[in-house]
Amino acid sequence: MTGVNSPAWIRALQIGIGAIAIGLSLSAIIYPVLAVVATFTAAAIILLLFGIEQVVTGVFLYKQSRLAHVGLGILVIILSSIVMAYPLATAALVVLLAAIGLLFSGIASIISGLRGKNKEENSNTASRGSRALSIGAGALAVALSIMVMVSPIFGIALAGLVIGIALLVYGIRLVVTGISGRGEAVTSVSAGM
Repeated sequence: MTGVNSPAWIRALQIGIGAIAIGLSLSAIIYPVLAVVATFTAAAIILLLFGIEQVVTGVFLYKQSRLAHVGLGILVIILSSIVMAYPLATAALVVLLAAIGLLFSGIASIISGLRGKNKEENSNTASRGSRALSIGAGALAVALSIMVMVSPIFGIALAGLVIGIALLVYGIRLVVTGISGRGEAVTSVSAGM
């Protein structure tokens, strides 16, 4: 059921979190490289905590798989420490790997468009517009991946910009939901019968 009135404290919480998300999104859009560095640093801290938890539970709780838990925890602690020490280099590596994946995807899309076969139905030939769209999207993906491979900082900035836009949309949605006072509630099927 939609259109349920939210309590005032939930509306205030939605508006507050939405405003924070909008503020963070604007800073991510203005400083996209710093947004990616902050994201990688936060992820590294979470991984560090996970690694510590694995080591502690491996030592004190597990008897049969103790070595696996401790080993995994130590590996995660080492990797998270590297990410915390070099967040920009780690971001550049991840963006470079994503660019390589995008390059292969773009090449596959171009080949698919040139062959003229529809992916879902191998026996049918795709329409001319569908083929052109596949070739165009593949060419765009190849061009973007080459730009990122040439300048990983461009890729990092692009990723930061995408993070900023996603946060902006989320923040605006929360503020609008909080101001309107309308929430969504899910009821079970048995309750409605």
